[in-house]
Amino acid sequence: IGRSPIHPLLLVMGKLAFLCCGFFFLIKEISPASMLYDSWTTSKIGIVLFFTGFCSITIAVLHLGESVAVGLPERKTVLKTHGLYRLTRNPIYLSGFFICAGSCLYALHIINFILFALAVFIHHAIIKKEEAFLEKTFGGEWLEYKKRVPRYFWRL
Repeated sequence: IGRSPIHPLLLVMGKLAFLCCGFFFLIKEISPASMLYDSWTTSKIGIVLFFTGFCSITIAVLHLGESVAVGLPERKTVLKTHGLYRLTRNPIYLSGFFICAGSCLYALHIINFILFALAVFIHHAIIKKEEAFLEKTFGGEWLEYKKRVPRYFWRL
């Protein structure tokens, strides 16, 4: 566990928003009548997004290896640029967004949408702080990587 890049309360709120969003899969199974709408199509797309996110987050964590940390690492690390990190600078966060988006499509509920928005808002702030840390830590190596690889999955 490293140093929190944002206020620790916001960090915890962001992580809980991710977790609770994922739990809406179970909530729908327990209480399907509590959902705003139910559709075979959105449910199936939601399941695909959820499991795509789950599998890719697992792969991204494995690619990080010993560099995995919650927060900014206090120990010396190496910039990871292989595997999923060749496609996006933030495969773990992007995978979490896929999980939440899948959950929102599977379990259509206003609280789920609010949790997703909160998770994206907070984690985008975390990403920006982490990128400043990476630039300070890795300098030119980071800047070259940043030129080649998008923050999420395309360049605007």
